[in-house]
Amino acid sequence: MILYLTKQTFERFNLAPPELMRSPVKEITEEVKKREQGNRLLEWGGKLLYFDRRKCIQFTNFASKFTVFLIDVKVKDLQYLGDGIFQYLIDFYKNNGEMTALIERLAKEHPFVVIDRLKDKSIISTLNRTQLTFAEDGYRFYDFIENNILQSKKINRKLNSDWLFTQKVEGKSEPEYFYSGEKFEELLKGYYAEV
Repeated sequence: MILYLTKQTFERFNLAPPELMRSPVKEITEEVKKREQGNRLLEWGGKLLYFDRRKCIQFTNFASKFTVFLIDVKVKDLQYLGDGIFQYLIDFYKNNGEMTALIERLAKEHPFVVIDRLKDKSIISTLNRTQLTFAEDGYRFYDFIENNILQSKKINRKLNSDWLFTQKVEGKSEPEYFYSGEKFEELLKGYYAEV
């Protein structure tokens, strides 16, 4: 899995771009990128935002726009970003045995997570729009506090089941409207039907 982060996210977490990494991490990163780059189902864009002065990262899948907000991310947590995304995917599809099995298979077949710079303008636009319209720059998260606990699973469930995303389709003047949870399911099942 490849996580592409915005420039600001790289800077705030003091991350080194792949070209400045040392061996053997550099070689592993290059190999994962060579195998997985271009497979939009395995690529996620990430952007930093703040909630209650805590660093959070919003991740959006390139292919389906399935979006996950990871809350209160610290530098020591960076090694677990992929695990966090997979945990929210499993939670979202917890009542769908076929999907949870496919997500677990995806995690096993693509165990390495590499980080690179985000350059995809469409995903940058989606991240910005979701941050502003759904998350209201983090202020909407206050609506999800119950008994002084932020219900991050509810945030991610609501976003991926109830929020309409759009995507331009080649050859069509009108964009496609879809729910990202449904789209991710369709694409993941299609991915494993072809493999």
